[in-house]
Amino acid sequence: MRALKRWWRRRRAWRAAQARLEADYRPVAERLFGGTVTWRMAGGRGRDVVCQILRAGRPVGYLRMDDPACAPSAPVAAGLPFVSLPFAEKLEREWQAYTRGAPSGLTPPPLWRGARGMISGYCDAQPLVQEAERDGKSHLTLAVEALPAIARLHAAGLTHMDMSLSNILRDRTSGALLFVDFEYGAAPGLSVEQQSLYDYLRLLESIWKFLSADERAAAYDVWGAAYKSHAPAAVRAADLTPLRPALGRVLAAPELVPLFQP
Repeated sequence: MRALKRWWRRRRAWRAAQARLEADYRPVAERLFGGTVTWRMAGGRGRDVVCQILRAGRPVGYLRMDDPACAPSAPVAAGLPFVSLPFAEKLEREWQAYTRGAPSGLTPPPLWRGARGMISGYCDAQPLVQEAERDGKSHLTLAVEALPAIARLHAAGLTHMDMSLSNILRDRTSGALLFVDFEYGAAPGLSVEQQSLYDYLRLLESIWKFLSADERAAAYDVWGAAYKSHAPAAVRAADLTPLRPALGRVLAAPELVPLFQP
């Protein structure tokens, strides 16, 4: 039911966006990519409109633009470690993340930004969640594989605040991991170390329900060892208190109790 509602919101927003696509973004996209372009609905969870841009039938970039009818999903009053941002702030966050991350191969390249939308370059990549769902790869193995890239993201001065296998892509050619959808901000008062800690634990939280009993039993040794190797001591020692409302599964898991002990 939840997936169906998301699909319906995406379709509704997509239909409503057609006039703006033609009036506001076609001229920009055709200048950027040197000719006539077409649009294909892609990504998004109904909180904004994301479309793939095609030139001569081949993907060349992505456009993200606001959906004025979308209500915030995580207001500050919810008491979560992440918050929904007004679209202008969300767009700024995404643009800055791509600007800082692209030179290190951590995000798609940013190409153009307007007041209500941005265009990024195309990367031939797929979300890690597809490797789990379509190719049968272990969610735990993929999460462990992502930890070095998360450490590199933090070293570049960026945190994500919605870390999951859906928001980490693997480049099909190089195998490099890329981060997308920096749509949430950090709750007021959250330190950089707490934001970084949340990124690591949010990834584990997002996969926990998909793990078998054997994988859960092995998670502390397998995931925990990699986490301790890549997360700096200051991050691992950060106060968990403001993160707890969004980490119910991992904090309640008996297999992970040693992970949160001093």
